[in-house]
Amino acid sequence: MSASSPVIVLLAAGEASRFGSLKQLAMIEGEPMVRGASRQALACGVPVLAVLGAGAERVASALADLPLQTVVHEGWRDGLGSSLAAGVRAAQQAHPQSSGVLVMLADQPRLGTALLAHLLALHAQSPTQIIATAQPGGAGPPALFPRSELDALAETRGQHGAREWLRRDPARVRLVDPTHCSADLRDIDTPDDLHRFTAS
Repeated sequence: MSASSPVIVLLAAGEASRFGSLKQLAMIEGEPMVRGASRQALACGVPVLAVLGAGAERVASALADLPLQTVVHEGWRDGLGSSLAAGVRAAQQAHPQSSGVLVMLADQPRLGTALLAHLLALHAQSPTQIIATAQPGGAGPPALFPRSELDALAETRGQHGAREWLRRDPARVRLVDPTHCSADLRDIDTPDDLHRFTAS
């Protein structure tokens, strides 16, 4: 895609305290979860930037041969919102002409490229619109924020990430039904989640 295309920001910085270890490195279908998520993002043909934090060196090693940018957010303990802001700022710096940022999470390993590609296609049609995934309770990630929203996103703080940001003003958000793209939005927060996920 062109230099003005969106950038995918993959959030992979959290400590995963409920999981008990670095869930980014949990093995899903023969590879670390963060690597699978990264490959799905890269398949979309736009720049990909992964935000690392807890266990950054180990997570970076799992991504070392992939054509993406990594940024280590030293303030990852401040919460998801802080990591989101760090990713947006890094994307703005590395790709100043980008038309927006597509935010995705590293712990949705079967999200599928089809949903990401659909969000990107809708953005190409309506480059000033916020586009997000319909979920129980409202909009959530993956979500695409146009260029006009990036300065505000770059100021996000604390534990609240894209989901809370999107739900502040739902009238401004275009919702996409993930089932139309056969997307599996299940995330992995605990070892039990991983067991159920790999058994399905």
